[in-house]
Order: sequence, then C-alpha cells, then structure tokens
Amino acid sequence: MIRKLEFRLDINAIRPIVQHVRVFLLELGEELAAPNGVPGDDEIMSEIWSRDLLDSQRKDIAAIAELFDDDFMETGRTTVDVEDVDLVLKGCTVIRLKLRESILASIDDELLESGELKLSELTDEQESGYHTYVLFASLQELIISRMVP
Repeated sequence: MIRKLEFRLDINAIRPIVQHVRVFLLELGEELAAPNGVPGDDEIMSEIWSRDLLDSQRKDIAAIAELFDDDFMETGRTTVDVEDVDLVLKGCTVIRLKLRESILASIDDELLESGELKLSELTDEQESGYHTYVLFASLQELIISRMVP
C-alpha cells in the first residue's frame, strides 16, 4: 500500500510560481478563497459557519505550504503522506479558486480550463496567475492518478 507520494519538479521552472503562491498563502490564512454562501439568516450560525470554513481552509493551505517548503526550494523534491492527500487536493482547489476570483477573474472559465489562452494577450500578472493555476491543476490530476489503482 502506498504511504507517501513523491514528486520531483524542476526547481528553476517552479521557483517563480512558488514565490507567487507564498503571497497567496498569507492572504488565504485570513480570508476565504471564494464568496461564502452562509446557510440561513442566523447571525451566530453564520459566524460559526464562516469561522469553520476558514479554519478548514487554513489546514488545507498549511498542507500546500509544507509541500513547497525550504527543502523543496533546494532540492525540487517533495512528498505527500497519503493521510494528507485530501488536504493537499483541497489546498490546490483553494489556490485555484482564489486565482479565479482575483487575477484571472476577467478570463472566461472555459478558456481557463481548456488551456486555449493566448499568453501574449495576458498581462504579466495574469500570465503568472495562469501558470500557477495550471501547476495546481496538474498537481491535483497527478495526485488523483497515483491514488486510483
């Protein structure tokens, strides 16, 4: 049975993306990645709901931060414990949602998902955001493919 998933990435290619993500990680520790649909009109329930979502998001983000720690920045190697796979997958989703709500908001979802964007038409910030988006989508796909027998 698989206990850890190991990934090796070209650190020179990934370094700018990881540095970009570290800024997002700080923001995502303080605010939800996407608008929050609170159930009902109960103010106390709304506060509890939002706090629980943010606490969960912080755990997901911590799992991503652990993947791209200082060791990774030196070696390009990282591992995910199988017990943490859900956290990493959700962390990838959080980052992608944040990018869609901010830097990539003006790009049609279908273009974003299909990868048929013309990079020459993007601003530098959008291009960086898009590369980050693709990295975390690819990481999700890779993890899922390794977990499914």
